[in-house]
Amino acid sequence: MAKKVKMKGVDRISCLPDSILSHILSSLSTKAAVRTSVLSTRWRNLFTLVSNLNFEFDVQHMHWRERHKSSTVKSFMCFVDRVLFFHTVNVDKFRLECGKRVDSDRIYGWISAALRRGVKHLDINIAFDKFTLPGALFTCRTLVTLKLDSGFVLHVPKAVHFPYLETLHLKSVEFSNDDSVSSLFSCCIALQDVVIEKCNTENIDNFNISHHLLKKLTILDSFDNSNCWLMIDTPNLAYFKYKDHVAAGYSLENLASIVSADIQFLTEDEDLHDITPFFKGICIVRSLILSLNSLKVVLSSLPEQVPSCLLFKLKAIEILDFKEDEECIGKAKYILKNGGALENFTVHTYICEGKRLKMSKVLLASPRKSNHCNFLIL
Repeated sequence: MAKKVKMKGVDRISCLPDSILSHILSSLSTKAAVRTSVLSTRWRNLFTLVSNLNFEFDVQHMHWRERHKSSTVKSFMCFVDRVLFFHTVNVDKFRLECGKRVDSDRIYGWISAALRRGVKHLDINIAFDKFTLPGALFTCRTLVTLKLDSGFVLHVPKAVHFPYLETLHLKSVEFSNDDSVSSLFSCCIALQDVVIEKCNTENIDNFNISHHLLKKLTILDSFDNSNCWLMIDTPNLAYFKYKDHVAAGYSLENLASIVSADIQFLTEDEDLHDITPFFKGICIVRSLILSLNSLKVVLSSLPEQVPSCLLFKLKAIEILDFKEDEECIGKAKYILKNGGALENFTVHTYICEGKRLKMSKVLLASPRKSNHCNFLIL
């Protein structure tokens, strides 16, 4: 019988090659990765090889005395400076979250350092009123994901070029003018996923999203501005979510690939602007989620000539925040009566069990155009 080799006291992890150890450290927070440098001489410089850098000045979880100390902010800035100074490899992911107390010039320098290291996934969340991004960002050929949150003003030059950018998430960002919007989307030739959330469009007349490859578009609370038009031309768009106010006008063209739409208008004033072009633009959608406000807007009156999308296209409809009043029930009956392709009709409501049962009986007894329609109240 072969003798068992005793490995007691052997540090097997430290014997692994640098490539494996740096990959392990990249899954930790940057602060934790740096702390491993005190384990032994073997680990002293391994943190300089990590490909993921995550810097977060999280005041919410600090003691109130600590968050107001200038030494706390200084310590954070020095930590980021030291890590970037000793860092020796390209950056895969770079995430920075901090507030106004952090020096803006330092932030500018940190973002620039990440860009010089060929960052692929850049996620910046800063609480500044107005922050201008480094010009080098708009010529960064390595970016695959760009997420910007709070305090940024986008002055997009015409020479911008993002050949590999697939994901663009913008939150609480200010667009400087119409050209910045059109230049941004036209330069991202590989773009597939866009989120526009709580952005400032006061300076915009036409918010133009035109892209031949875009597959997913989410617009949230960015059009509380009666002067701005929303223009979408996206022939490969499959998923569209719009949870926002009614814009000044709409032009939705070439949405030939749209499969699912989630529409939640943040207004009950259906006469504020004409939203007919909006729903004409998504008329071939197969799965539709509507908030109660959106249902009232799209069916402000029950047309005798039934929309063709309801007759022949729509396979699934969900209504959010449904109420048991006569108007809502009448619109639900209209959908059941005319939904020729409907397979699933789901209603979400907060009413009590007794009223829900009563409403269920009324709607289940209503005539249905589709013999295959499943009706569900949640």
